[in-house]
This record gives sequence, structure tokens and C-alpha cells, in this order.
Amino acid sequence: MKILSLSLDLELSCLREAILTAAGHEVTSLTSEKATLQAVQSPTQYDVALLCHRLPAAVVRQTVRLLHQHHPGTHVVYIVHVYGEWPEVEADRYIVGADGPAALLRVLREVQE
Repeated sequence: MKILSLSLDLELSCLREAILTAAGHEVTSLTSEKATLQAVQSPTQYDVALLCHRLPAAVVRQTVRLLHQHHPGTHVVYIVHVYGEWPEVEADRYIVGADGPAALLRVLREVQE
């Protein structure tokens, strides 16, 4: 699966990329708002976009809007920080980051089906 991983937290981004790559996915990790907005408007296609809670809410909403506009087939998975958080983000799936790698890989398998 081709995954676009978006976060402003370099450490989280590197960990996610290592886990996803080890699981056989092709991952592009971006850690800036500017790069994020450029990527979702580019012609490059992704199966899934992972959006981290570390991105500002306004950037996440704009990113999702641009993904739907430029890449309607890309699934959006939003990674929330804590249980009970209700982000103002329209995503196909939500996952709590603290649930760890196994949960992330499970959600990716589910969106692929």
C-alpha cells in the first residue's frame, strides 16, 4: 500500500515510517505544513493518508478538503491523541495513537478491504 504519513512530530513520523515500511508498505513521511499541502495537491497518488494529531486542526481540515478534491480515492485515517477526543476532521477512520503499531496496521488492512 502507498501511504502518505503527515505529522509535525519528527520522532512520531520516523517511528510510523519504520513500522509501516517493515510491514511492506511504501511510505512518504512529511513533517511540515507547507510540504503537506503541496503533497496533497500533487499528481502523486496514495492509497491512504495518515494525519497525525500534531498537525494544527486548520491544516488537517484543509488537507482533507484538498485530498477529497485532488485524490478522491485516497482513504483518510486520522490519528487522535487520546480516547474520547472528537476531532473536527472528516476521516474515513480514526485511531488513537497510543493503541500502537498493531492497531495502526489493523486499521490499514481494514481500509484496504
